[in-house]
Amino acid sequence: MTKEVKVMADPVIVACPEGEWTKVATAVQTGMVNILIKTPNYYHTYRDTGGDAPTDKSEAVPLMQPGGKISSGVDIDVYIWAEAKAGSVRVDLE
Repeated sequence: MTKEVKVMADPVIVACPEGEWTKVATAVQTGMVNILIKTPNYYHTYRDTGGDAPTDKSEAVPLMQPGGKISSGVDIDVYIWAEAKAGSVRVDLE
């Protein structure tokens, strides 16, 4: 009998400068984005992998504390925006 073992990548801490989109995950389908520094407001969006990065906040959705789940049927790139102050997130990928 063969047992399938799921391997998770090490978590990655990503600094998010104030007022710009920061790519926090590339070509992913599952994972979590956890807020580390709680004082700025965070927003998120995604793109099909290989697509252009977002250029403004028109499609930004608030990322609620403590964070959000990444779940997609295709590979996506995930972006975070820190509002009014720089922040940090921890990205956990499978």
